[in-house]
Amino acid sequence: MFDFTISAVTNLFRIYLVYRFAAAFSGKTIRERYKAVLVSICFFAVNTTLFWGFHLAWINIVCNLTGIGVIVRLYTKSFKTNVFVTSIIYLINMGCDVAGTLLFISYHDGQRHSQIYAAVSVFLIFICELLTEKIVTNQKNMEDAPDFPLIVVPLSSVAVICLLIYSGTCEEMGIAIVAIGLLIVNFFMLYLYNLLLHSISQKYEAEILRQKVRVYANQLDTILQSEEKVKALKHDMKHHMNEIRLLANKSNMTEINNYIDQMDAFIDNPKEIIASGNIEIDSILNYMLQRAKEELETVRVKVMLPEDVTHSFDINVLLGNLLENAIEAAGQTDKKYLSVYVVLSRGVMDIQIENSFLAVKDVQIDGHRTFLTTKKEKERHGIGLNNVKKIVESYSGDMKVETRDDIFSVRLILYMKDDF
Repeated sequence: MFDFTISAVTNLFRIYLVYRFAAAFSGKTIRERYKAVLVSICFFAVNTTLFWGFHLAWINIVCNLTGIGVIVRLYTKSFKTNVFVTSIIYLINMGCDVAGTLLFISYHDGQRHSQIYAAVSVFLIFICELLTEKIVTNQKNMEDAPDFPLIVVPLSSVAVICLLIYSGTCEEMGIAIVAIGLLIVNFFMLYLYNLLLHSISQKYEAEILRQKVRVYANQLDTILQSEEKVKALKHDMKHHMNEIRLLANKSNMTEINNYIDQMDAFIDNPKEIIASGNIEIDSILNYMLQRAKEELETVRVKVMLPEDVTHSFDINVLLGNLLENAIEAAGQTDKKYLSVYVVLSRGVMDIQIENSFLAVKDVQIDGHRTFLTTKKEKERHGIGLNNVKKIVESYSGDMKVETRDDIFSVRLILYMKDDF
C-alpha cells in the first residue's frame, strides 16, 4: 500500500514537472485550464494502471511518450517542436529514473522494487527542471528564472532519502513517510515560489500602469492648456491685428517685434517642452523633462522625431528608465546637469543622455562593466537597465556607457529600418 501511495504521489508530481518543462521550452502558458486538468487526470490514471498492471519497460516508454506528447501539444501546434520537446523531456525523465534506481539496486525488466527509489528519481527530475528553466529563460533574457538557492531544496531532499536508505537507521515504511512528506514540501515550496513571482510581476505591472496614468494625465493637461491659450489668442486676434497694423503704419519695427514676442510668450506653454507630434513619446518626455526642470539647474534638450514612429512603446521604456536614473543621479550633485539628445534619421535612432553624477564604484559582471547604484532601495533597481539592454539588442543596436570627470553618459544606437 505504501509503495502504491508513493508511486501515486511521485507520478502526480512528475506530471506537474512535465507541464513546467513544456512551459519553460515554449515560453507560453495554457489558457484553457480545463484541458490541462483533463489531460492530467487521464495521463495519471492510464500511466499508474499500466505501471502496476504490467511493470514492463516498453509499455512505460510508450505510455510516457504519448502522455508527454499530449501535454506538450497544449503548448505548441508545431509537430516538429512537439517531437523535439517531448523527446528532451522524456530523455531527462528516463535518465533520472535510471540514476535514481541504479544508485541502490540492480534493476531487471519486469522486476518489482520499492517505490522509494521513484521518489529519488522525481527529485532529480525536479532539479533538472529548475536548471532547464534557468538555462532557457536566461537565453530568452528573462529575469524570473529560479535562482540556485531554490535548487538546494530538492538536492537536500535527495540527500536525506539517500542517507536514510544507506544508513539503515529507518525501516522502509519510515523512509516512505519521509519521502512523501518531502515531496509535499517540495511541491508547496514550488507553488509558493510561483505565487511570489506572480505577485512581484503584478506589482511591477501596476507600477508601470500608474506611471502611464500620470504621464498621460500630464500630457492631457498640457494639451488642454495649449488649446486654451490658442482659443484666447484667436478670440483677441482682431485686436492684435489692428495693433500690429497701427504699428506698421508708423513704421515702428521695434515695437512690432516686441508685440509679436509678447504674443509668442503668451501662447507658449512651459509644460509643452517637446511637441514632435507623436503623443506617446511626447507624453513621457514632457513628464520627465518637467520634473527635470523642477529639480535641476541646467537641462538641455534636442528632440527630432517624426510623428509616425511605430515603436513608441519600446522608445518610452528606454527614455523612461534612462531619464529617471539620470534625473535622480543629477539631483544628488551640486552641478544638477542633464542633457537629452534624441534624433531619428534614415532609420537610425540616436539617443544620448548625459547627467552629472557622484563617482561610484564600477564592477565587472559577466564580462560587462556595471556601475553600482547609489539608490537607497538597491533591491528594487537594476531591472530598468536590464530592460534597456534587451530592447537595444532586439533592434540589433549598440549601448555605450562612458564617464568623464563628473559626467555620466549613455548612448544608444537603434536600427529601425521598418519605420521607413
